[in-house]
Amino acid sequence: MPEAAPMIAAAIADAVDIARLRDRLAQWMVDNGIGQWLPGEYPAATVAEEIVRREWFVWRDSPEILTAAVRLVWRDPEFWGADDTGAGYIHGLMVAPEFRGRDLGSRILQFCADRTRANGVTRQRLDAVADNPVLRKYYGARGFVEVRETELPPQFHGTSHVVLMEKRLLSGR
Repeated sequence: MPEAAPMIAAAIADAVDIARLRDRLAQWMVDNGIGQWLPGEYPAATVAEEIVRREWFVWRDSPEILTAAVRLVWRDPEFWGADDTGAGYIHGLMVAPEFRGRDLGSRILQFCADRTRANGVTRQRLDAVADNPVLRKYYGARGFVEVRETELPPQFHGTSHVVLMEKRLLSGR
């Protein structure tokens, strides 16, 4: 398999594609009984605002096709409350269904780890749906440790609780 293109900072023009990918994945979740994301709850206008703040990164194997995307932020008070500093917070990690099985999720997590370390931070954090054992196992296998369970912020409606997970980053990989 040829090596895919690396993650790059998203441009405003990517906002619609990112929102469209999220809606595709959200619809798949709804269709498969997974209470995580709902179609339409994360509009392109919100993504565009976050792109302006340099929070989104995209992976394209070609200019026309969005392969994957991720949002990386440096504060996350909505999910982590008073513990929201000193970490790279990963949100919205998405791989288009037609690109599953290429280990892109792990590659994106590594991209986020490298970027986090480059910013002088040695801890990554993310959240996973509390009642999704597959997702929790996936992140656990990649070194994330469950810290605690908390309620989902009110603007999201796919589930009621998430598990907050954390990974200490070593220098290097």
